[in-house]
Amino acid sequence: METLFKDVRYSIRSLLNRPGFTAVAVITLALGIGANTAIFSLVNTVLLRPLPVDHPEQVVSVAVRGKGDSINAFSHPNYLDFLDRNLVFSGLLLYLFVPLSLIRAGAVERVWSYEVSGNYFDVLGVKAIKGRTFLPEEDRTRLSHPVAVVSYGCWQRRFGGDTNLVGQDVLLNNHRFQIIGIAPEGFKGTEFVYAPEMWVPISMLEWAEPGAKWLDDRSSGNFFAVGRLKPGINAKQADLSLNLLAQQLAKEYPDTNEGQKIQLTPPGFIIPDLRGAVVSFTWALMAAVALVLLIACTNLAGLLLARATDRRKEIAIRLAMGANRLRLIRQLLTESILLSVVGGAIGLLLAIWTINALLAFKPPIDFPLALDVGVDWRVLIFLVSVSVITGAVFGLGPALQATRPGLVTALKDTAAQGGGRRSRLRSGLVVAQIALSLVILIGAGLVVRTLQQLRTMNPGFDPNNALTLSFDLGLQGYDEARGQQFYHQIVDRVQSLHGVRSVAVASYVPLTINYNSNNIFVEGEVAERGANAPSAMVGSVGPRYFQTMATSLVQGREFTDQDREKSERVAIVNETFVRRLLTNTKSIGDAAGKRVSFNGSQGPFMRIVGVGKDGKYFNISEEPRSFIWTPLAQSYSSSASLIVRSIGDPQAMIPAVRNEVHALDPNLPIFDVKTLTEHMRLALFPARVAATVLGTFGFVALTLAAIAIYGVTSYSVAQRTREIGIRMALGAQIGDVLKLVLSHGVKLTVIGVAFGLIGAYLLTRALASLLYGVSATDPLTFGVIAFLLIVVALIASYIPARRASKVDPLVALRYE
Repeated sequence: METLFKDVRYSIRSLLNRPGFTAVAVITLALGIGANTAIFSLVNTVLLRPLPVDHPEQVVSVAVRGKGDSINAFSHPNYLDFLDRNLVFSGLLLYLFVPLSLIRAGAVERVWSYEVSGNYFDVLGVKAIKGRTFLPEEDRTRLSHPVAVVSYGCWQRRFGGDTNLVGQDVLLNNHRFQIIGIAPEGFKGTEFVYAPEMWVPISMLEWAEPGAKWLDDRSSGNFFAVGRLKPGINAKQADLSLNLLAQQLAKEYPDTNEGQKIQLTPPGFIIPDLRGAVVSFTWALMAAVALVLLIACTNLAGLLLARATDRRKEIAIRLAMGANRLRLIRQLLTESILLSVVGGAIGLLLAIWTINALLAFKPPIDFPLALDVGVDWRVLIFLVSVSVITGAVFGLGPALQATRPGLVTALKDTAAQGGGRRSRLRSGLVVAQIALSLVILIGAGLVVRTLQQLRTMNPGFDPNNALTLSFDLGLQGYDEARGQQFYHQIVDRVQSLHGVRSVAVASYVPLTINYNSNNIFVEGEVAERGANAPSAMVGSVGPRYFQTMATSLVQGREFTDQDREKSERVAIVNETFVRRLLTNTKSIGDAAGKRVSFNGSQGPFMRIVGVGKDGKYFNISEEPRSFIWTPLAQSYSSSASLIVRSIGDPQAMIPAVRNEVHALDPNLPIFDVKTLTEHMRLALFPARVAATVLGTFGFVALTLAAIAIYGVTSYSVAQRTREIGIRMALGAQIGDVLKLVLSHGVKLTVIGVAFGLIGAYLLTRALASLLYGVSATDPLTFGVIAFLLIVVALIASYIPARRASKVDPLVALRYE
């Protein structure tokens, strides 16, 4: 231990004597280690950190899948069957996201909450810090127990930490609920990014979601489920058992359950598809930052080799005096590990700053996001491990090289003795850095091109000169008749405003975080049942919706004021709906007049009166999907968005539109107010974050590669100063010297680019799931990025080459 302390003290003195070398090495490592720590913090949050519940390893998400592995959800009757008849869970809970209207002191606040089964907190093993959680009987009788549990954050933020809150009544959706408990701090439920403020029992569904009548409907899948495995039962056994139960239920209820499958996944992501996308994205980021760290490490190795060359006489003297080679290697390793540890400490500060910068990328949604990306013990262990391993592994090679010099030549300490082997190793490290940098830059370039493609694509509507705002009439106690009247009045009032071109109301605006679909039955065709039935996304819209959204109709008409509740039921479908679901239709033009139903052969049927052009509905990079629109007058929704197309700047219209809404109902909460251009940011959010993060890492990699090329060229010039002086004394011109020096940098660059292109061709295929409209081997991106790197490398080589061409031959001839 004493020897170790001596090595550390000596290393500190040695590094302080070379502040320039030390600063460059530490900053290089800080960039690499900091980037890795920041991204690992994200991976830790979404993949490694367990939920704050009792025995989280036993908790699994239970998802329902349909035909073609489509997304389904639990209906309440299906949940009760699985709850009572499963053999693998000690508990199975149900939950649903729901916004509530909290009325306090005359003000109305929108509060995102959960509707949950009565056993929700018991299954998770979570106790209230004040009061209690739900009792089983509070979920058995409909509308019998208006109680609520509030989150710790809600208690502090909305109720000022009132110690007497438990037992008090609050108004939710104009109904009185009693607060019975406060959840512990840090508990957010079963999702990583959603932070509910309240929990209410499912038995209160009709108060929480006014007008909802589907609790007993087996065909209405709206709930998500989480189960706790019994001791001794693993996920594979549970999956097998639950799918056998699903098959039994399919035989008992073929109209609704046929074809349903169960999938178990770790909790935290609502649906397995979202988890898969997050996993792919985070591992792509980890691969990118791992390459950045590898570049930083090769840079460190090159710096240590150069430093070892400078110290060759010192090391040779110590060996000649009998120093043990192993002892010298340990001393040199101590220096490299010390550099890496200091770089890791600074990298931790960079990681914290990077995390805060990443969290600033908040999507424009009316949804309480709470991604708790922080530094915990896992992140610290990762940081320390990477720092020590980096210093040891990439310091070992230079240490081995430095401790086996030829004693005679080293003791002479001539400037020419750079060592051919060391020179080749340094050049090899530079080639590796260029190749790795090119791989990262090409990956970043592909993602940036994807973002460009998405920004210029046609989403099926025109986002320019349009705005939208949302409201939920049901939370204010509106019944259907009053709600329909409000929709007519607000459209008429806003339409009369100066500068408004067109106005419409819709239950669904494309590219929002909402997925609503129905099974489709086509009159005259053989019907499939349950999860095997074809489905389509659905939305209810008012008159002039297609005009307001600037969505083209390729055939037929749009809805009018004549499409009322008691008139013939009608619908408009998109082109994909016609191609996939109207299989007996020869062309798009033949779709008009066909009749379809959401409820099988019993109807009611809707007559198709128009066909709209395909668009993007749930995800901007999605494959074409079927969509069906119904008139809002025939398919009422209490939650809707007002869409306004303006003649000029839509942002300037927002105050006037907001005033018209409040003129009809001063207490109606308005949310999600934005232009459609701002709305598109949500759809572009994943691509924008990916482009920003990978672009930043690509810039860091390019900078490190440029530093490496500059460093190796400068070192080569320093080693060849005497040779350059002789050449100039013998008549060499400035151009000859420039060519001599540049040729070395160009050679390394060309070799590195060649290896980098091969590596990028092999590795960028892994980015295919993140790309849209761009091939993973896009030749334009490959060519432009390779050219950019070559230009940067030439500039980095030219600076020391230019300096070498100005060397005074007399000074150079005396150089040692």
